[in-house]
Amino acid sequence: MREYPSTDLKQRLGDVLDAASREPVSITRHGKARFVLMNVEAYEARFPEDSRKSYATEEMPAEHLVRLEEALKKTTFGKRGD
Repeated sequence: MREYPSTDLKQRLGDVLDAASREPVSITRHGKARFVLMNVEAYEARFPEDSRKSYATEEMPAEHLVRLEEALKKTTFGKRGD
């Protein structure tokens, strides 16, 4: 993986983007890798779309609502000491 110091990004942005279009590039700060820049295709191949979905409570499927209610009953979250 090619490395570029973060201080060089302004002066060498074209070179960095060109390299990142071919393979992931490490951006370093004080000699340590801090960020990775890669093209979208490489990112999507390494991190496929997350199939999980979130719902608003009023749109939540009934079976999810039941599981949520059961989980909440098992916790002390929201319970008062009356």
